[in-house]
Amino acid sequence: MSESYPLPAIPAAKNALGDEMLYLLFARRSLRRFFDHVWMQSVGPLPAKGQGPFIFYLTHTSWWDGYIMMLIHRLALGRAFDSYLMQEEKQLRAYRFFTWCGAFSVNRHNPKDAARSLRYAANLLRGGKDRALYIFPQGKIAHSDQRPLITYPGVARIIALTGDVTLCPVALRYEFLGQQWPHAFMRIGPTHRPTNPADMKGTLAEITDGLTTASDALRDDVVAGRTDRFRPLLCGRQGIDKTFDAFLRMIRRA
Repeated sequence: MSESYPLPAIPAAKNALGDEMLYLLFARRSLRRFFDHVWMQSVGPLPAKGQGPFIFYLTHTSWWDGYIMMLIHRLALGRAFDSYLMQEEKQLRAYRFFTWCGAFSVNRHNPKDAARSLRYAANLLRGGKDRALYIFPQGKIAHSDQRPLITYPGVARIIALTGDVTLCPVALRYEFLGQQWPHAFMRIGPTHRPTNPADMKGTLAEITDGLTTASDALRDDVVAGRTDRFRPLLCGRQGIDKTFDAFLRMIRRA
C-alpha cells in the first residue's frame, strides 16, 4: 500500500504463516473442541474470485464470531479473497497478532482516527476485485434477537469512499439444540449492490435491513429445526448424550 494512504493506529500486517497458525491452533481447534457442529446456509450464489471487491457485513452476537469468520474465509469461500477485518482498537492492541490475519484498528471514539481507518478500508477494497472486507456494523456484541438492530454509519462511509463494491450479509447464531455442546449457525447472502453508494443514510438503512432480514430468517430456520437447509462446515465434539444414545442402540441390537 502506498505510504500516501492514511493509516489507522494499527494497520494490517499480513503474515501467511502467522495467519495459518492462528487458524489451526486457535480457531479450528477451539471450534472443534467446544461445538458439536458449525452449520452453513447460503442464499443465492456464494461470492467467487474475481467478482469483488466485497464487503461482508456480519451480526456480532458472540466472542466466537472472529473464529467463525476464519471458517467463512477458508471453508465457505475457499480463500477466494485477500481478506481484511476492521477491529476495535482496544481489542486489537490486546491481541495484536490478529493483524497477521488482516485485522486493522478503528477507534469510534476518536473521529480523526476513525476517518483514517475508513479511508484505509476503502483504499484496500479499491486494490482489486479479489479484495474483501469483513465488518461488524453493530460495533459491539449484541444478543442475536435484539430488535431493532442498531448499526453504525462507518460501513456506509466505506461504501461511499469505495464506490464499486458488492455487499453480502452474514448472520450468526449459537444454539444448544437440547444437546451437551452448542451448535454454530451461519447464513450467508444474498449478495447485493448498494442502490446509491453516495447516499450514506440510504446505504446504512439497506445494511440494517439486510442484516435484520438475514438474522430473522436464520432464527426462524434454527428454532423450527430446519437443519436440512444447512450443510455442516465443521464437525466438532460429540457430547455424552450422543455417546450414551449410541451405546443404548448397540445394547438393543445385541
